[in-house]
Amino acid sequence: MQKIPDYLRIVILMGILCIPPIGATQIGWFFWGKEVGINCGMVVGTISVTVAAYLMYQKGWRDSDDDY
Repeated sequence: MQKIPDYLRIVILMGILCIPPIGATQIGWFFWGKEVGINCGMVVGTISVTVAAYLMYQKGWRDSDDDY
């Protein structure tokens, strides 16, 4: 199976690290208030960083496809 190109990997990692934590913060803030919203964002952010680290280090997304 081919590896995903570098530019798509970066976009996917940026999406994983940005969209879920911001969304969880906004939804939590809207429904349960400021403190719970920030806590929701922190929990989801921790999970997002864990997933991104797994993809980078365990799946080899950190390694470039270019052979110099």
